[in-house]
Amino acid sequence: MKRVVLLYPSNKLGGSVQPRVELPLGLLSVGTPLDRAGYDVRIIDERIDEHWRESLLEEIRKEPICVGITSMTGPQIQSGLEASRFVRQHGNIPVVWGGIHATLLPEQTLQNENIDIVVQREGEETFFELVQALENGKDLARVKGIWYKEDGETKNTGPRPLINLNQQPPLSYHLVDMKQYMVNVFGEGHISFETSRGCPFQCTYCYNSTVYKGRWRGLTVDETIRRIKLLIEEYGVKGILFSDDNFFGNKKRALEILRRIAEENLGVLLSKIDVHVSMLSRLTDSEMRLIRRSGCKMVMMGIESGSPRMLKIMKKRMRIPELIEVNKRLKKFDIMPHYFFMMGFPTETEEDLAKTMSLKMRLSSDNRHAVPRFNIYTPFPGTELFNLSVKNGLKVPQKLEDWVSFNYRTVNDSAVWVSERMKKLIRMLHFATLLAEPNNFINSYKRTSFPVALAAAIYYPIAKMRVKNLYYQFPIDLKLAELLGVYPKQGG
Repeated sequence: MKRVVLLYPSNKLGGSVQPRVELPLGLLSVGTPLDRAGYDVRIIDERIDEHWRESLLEEIRKEPICVGITSMTGPQIQSGLEASRFVRQHGNIPVVWGGIHATLLPEQTLQNENIDIVVQREGEETFFELVQALENGKDLARVKGIWYKEDGETKNTGPRPLINLNQQPPLSYHLVDMKQYMVNVFGEGHISFETSRGCPFQCTYCYNSTVYKGRWRGLTVDETIRRIKLLIEEYGVKGILFSDDNFFGNKKRALEILRRIAEENLGVLLSKIDVHVSMLSRLTDSEMRLIRRSGCKMVMMGIESGSPRMLKIMKKRMRIPELIEVNKRLKKFDIMPHYFFMMGFPTETEEDLAKTMSLKMRLSSDNRHAVPRFNIYTPFPGTELFNLSVKNGLKVPQKLEDWVSFNYRTVNDSAVWVSERMKKLIRMLHFATLLAEPNNFINSYKRTSFPVALAAAIYYPIAKMRVKNLYYQFPIDLKLAELLGVYPKQGG
């Protein structure tokens, strides 16, 4: 039988006190058309398969048409390269890379001797045609949307138009063990589900503005409801994590989906809806009640900074007074707000950071259900903020391997704009903010072990003090977390 192997490399960096593995939606998306066309598609996920090498070797011996590997800037590249070398060592099988990083830097990705082809942007149609060309020995130049090597040269077949999501079939969920990907939120198992792609906003740190150029596309309301029902009926799904970058990219469509979920009594929790602050601020009380009535218990918002200067640099199109008012309104409707912040931006000062921490504490004070989360800024190639990072001294990696150290949990060594004092401060604040909110370990994600939850509760007053005072001295707590493997070491 015609076989194709798809591999999800591990993206693990240090330990995790709240382990959760979501569906590999990208691999399912490119595997589904092949599965429906009669190909034998095998998905190997390093995050859940400790013996992935044995699994991969078994597949290599069956001589698949190719091995496809997804990639995200950061630690996942290291695991992806390890898998690519493994394929090369044990067989003569084409290695195809896709995903965001390969899309942003296809030529540099192909410079690695263990990678043969890059699928750029969306892979549903591109990868399907590529597999057929490889199977039948046809000229790769006729497959739009790829980069490949030929006679020592790198060739590009030109971009492929973005796909129509409604013309794609529902995902072939049987390709994975769905039980492995159930995320326990509010006491119910949740599965990731995509209803749209792209985002109309142009935030300067986000790869969306580079990959999708501000275009947003979504499934129709009817198709969204049909696919949710399939998940409920075939897999007993009790909760949905919408993986959309912006579920409210079309307000009318979003509200109609939520209305249908409520009125048809689908009985699912909705514990992850990404929405822009400006959109929530424009919703009426009845529309806010509809969100809650649909089963939605939590909304996600990217805030990034409490500094108006930094928000302007990021083209965030968000006003802080607007956010404060939205935060208070959400309490009224019993919807938990989950806020995402970042630290370590180029030109960011300690004063900017103090404003961010002040905003975080204001949000928590005004709404006890608020959950602020912090990441460390990661420069994505091709974005405006990446270019600003370069102007401020960022050394651009010259080969694929050099991108491994780019991640959201440590300060990148190439971030020369971050002074040693600021680096220590950012590291401590990033760690302390994980524990400075009791909601982080009590109300939503329930897979936190009891000992960790207990330790977090005991540490909470110290964490809160560090955040409030920007106090990073005597980092015994941070060092202990590193030693126990629940927090990554700097440069580790």
